[in-house]
Amino acid sequence: MELTGQPVIFVVEDNLMYQNLIAKELESISHNIHFYTTGEACVSELDKQPSVIVLDYNLEGQMNGLDTLRQVRHINQHVYVILFSSQKGLNTKEIFLQDGNFDFLEKNNLSLRALQQKVNGVITSDKSVGN
Repeated sequence: MELTGQPVIFVVEDNLMYQNLIAKELESISHNIHFYTTGEACVSELDKQPSVIVLDYNLEGQMNGLDTLRQVRHINQHVYVILFSSQKGLNTKEIFLQDGNFDFLEKNNLSLRALQQKVNGVITSDKSVGN
């Protein structure tokens, strides 16, 4: 069921605990949140025109977060992506930046509030420019 007037948010996260934590943080922004455990499922639903995609790196299925980002960018260059992952490495952000602009938040319980603020900022700025 689509909720008219509600911004569409995709959460691509295969950890059910984090899905629930993210849902609690984002429910005040929109009730039109779609959860996916694989990158393939997320990409197949891009016709729902998400305003924001919250994307984990380590995912079930054939595509990891980087593969998913590349497919998303191939289909929709303008959707706002927030990589929300515990993936660490000196060049993780740099590798992802090659495939378009995005935000990165290291996944932990303290960063959930920051995630809510980033998503809210994107949704608010989209409304201010008429989207």
